[in-house]
Amino acid sequence: MVTWARARDWMNAGGCWIGVFALCQLGFAQTPDQREQQLEQLRQRIARLQQQVAAFEKSESSALEFLRTLDEQIDLTSRLIGQVKRQEQAKRVNIAAIERTLQQTGGELQRLRDLAARRVVYFYKYGRMREIELLLASTSVHQVLQWTEFQRRLSDNDRRIIAGIARKRENIAKQRGLMAVELAEQQRILAEKQREESTLKQGRRQRQEVLRKVRKDKAYYQMQLAESQRAAERIKELIARAETAEAEHPPVQARFEDFSKLHGSLPWPAEGSIVSHYGPYRHPVLKTVTEHLGVDIAAPAGSPVRCVAAGKVTALTWQRGHGNLLIVSHAKGYFTIYTHLDDILVAPNDVVNAGQTLGTVGEAAGETPVLHFQIWLHSQHLNPEEWLR
Repeated sequence: MVTWARARDWMNAGGCWIGVFALCQLGFAQTPDQREQQLEQLRQRIARLQQQVAAFEKSESSALEFLRTLDEQIDLTSRLIGQVKRQEQAKRVNIAAIERTLQQTGGELQRLRDLAARRVVYFYKYGRMREIELLLASTSVHQVLQWTEFQRRLSDNDRRIIAGIARKRENIAKQRGLMAVELAEQQRILAEKQREESTLKQGRRQRQEVLRKVRKDKAYYQMQLAESQRAAERIKELIARAETAEAEHPPVQARFEDFSKLHGSLPWPAEGSIVSHYGPYRHPVLKTVTEHLGVDIAAPAGSPVRCVAAGKVTALTWQRGHGNLLIVSHAKGYFTIYTHLDDILVAPNDVVNAGQTLGTVGEAAGETPVLHFQIWLHSQHLNPEEWLR
C-alpha cells in the first residue's frame, strides 16, 4: 500500500519541477546552437527517466513514485517529438528550396549548352571563311572596325558561355552534395521520431497499468491535490519572472491587440466542452474544497490547441500534475496558460498570432484528454469562462 507520508516525502525531496532541464526561457530569441543544446538536454533527461523507470520495475518502490516518473517521461517525450517534428518540417522546407535551385540552375545550364551548341554548328558549317567574306565585302574602314569589335565581343561571349557552363556544373555539384546531407539528416530525424514515438506508446501502456493500481489509494488523490496547490504558486513565479524580463527588455507589442478589450470575445483554445469550471471545487474522494484556477476543456487527444490572442511565448516547461505547460504573454500584463499539451509546435520567445496552433491536446495522465486553460492579469487569476465567446 502506498502511504501518504511516502508520497509527501518524495514530493518534498523532488519538488514539483525539473531541476536539470532548463524550464523557462526568457529574454532574447535563442540561436540554433542554443536550441540544439536544449534539445540535447531534453534527450538526456528522458534517457535518465527511462533508466529510473527500468529500475522501478525491478524494485519494490512506491507505485506513486513510479507513476510520477512515468508521467514526466511521457510528457517530456511528447515535447521532444514535437520539437523533432519541427526539425523534420524545416528539413523538408530546405530540401524543397534546394530542389527548386537545382531545377533553376539546371535550366540555366541547358540554355548555355544550347547556345554553345548553336555556335559549334555555325563554325562547323561556315568556319572562318564566312567571316573573311563579310570582311572583304565591307565598303569602309568604319565597317571593318565595327566588324572587328563585333568579333572581339563575340569571342568574349563565347568564353563567358564556356565559363558559365563550368560554374553552373560546379554549382549543381555543390547543391547535390548539400541535398545528400539534408536528406541524410532528415532520415536521422525521422528515425529518432519513430524511436521516441515507440517509447511514448510503451510509457503510456505502463502508466495505464500503474493507474489501475493507485486509483484506489487515497494517497494518490492527496498527491494530486498537493501538486495543484504547488502548481499555482509556481505559475505566479513564472509570470513574475516574465514581467521582470519584459521590464528589462520591453518586447515589441505594437502588433498585439489590447487583451483587455477581448473580454467575452476570445476564441476557444480547443474544440470541446468544459468539464471542470473555474472557482471552488469539491474533490469527490477527499471531500475537500479547493480553488480551480482555470477551466478543463474536454477534447480529443491530438486535437489542436490554438493561441487565443497574439503574444509571446515566455515559458515552456513541465509541471507535475499539469504535464507540459506553456505560457503566452500578452499586452498590459495579461497571460494565458495552456497545460496537458502534446506535440508542442512553438518554442520559448516565439511571437505567436491569434489562432496559431501551439500544440495538441494530451492524455492528461491517463484520464479523459483535456486542455487546462487559465488567464492571469499579473498575479491574479481570472475566470476564463467570462472571456471566452
